Amino acid sequence: MQKAAALDEVGYKDNPGYGHGSIHDLLFHILRTDRSWRMALESGWQVAGIRPEDYSDLKSLQAGFEEEQAAWQAVIDGLSDDEIEGEIALTNWRGETFPISRWVILQHLVLHGMQHQTELAQLLTARGQSPGDIDFIFFS
Repeated sequence: MQKAAALDEVGYKDNPGYGHGSIHDLLFHILRTDRSWRMALESGWQVAGIRPEDYSDLKSLQAGFEEEQAAWQAVIDGLSDDEIEGEIALTNWRGETFPISRWVILQHLVLHGMQHQTELAQLLTARGQSPGDIDFIFFS
């Protein structure tokens, strides 16, 4: 977020023509995905998600990420090892219900985040705001 905040509005919201769009759009996509899957773990329902107009700037996205991080911490703290290994009946936004292991959802989010953090790093670096090393080992 710090590196994105150093950009001007054009650099932050410019669409490179591929992926999920601008740095802002990509950050919103990550937040929406994280929230949707958290709610799915909590309720068994994967809702359509948050709206872009509610997160129109970096400040609102940052607040959303802070709220989501706290909410995820509460979910993780509340799960036993057996529950993580166990399945839930998940109803997706299309109304389809299927069994899925919680660990699969958690793994998906790790890999999803990794993909998009890499894309963000590339977009930021192209705009002179490299985030530096983003390897997992530096955050463990």
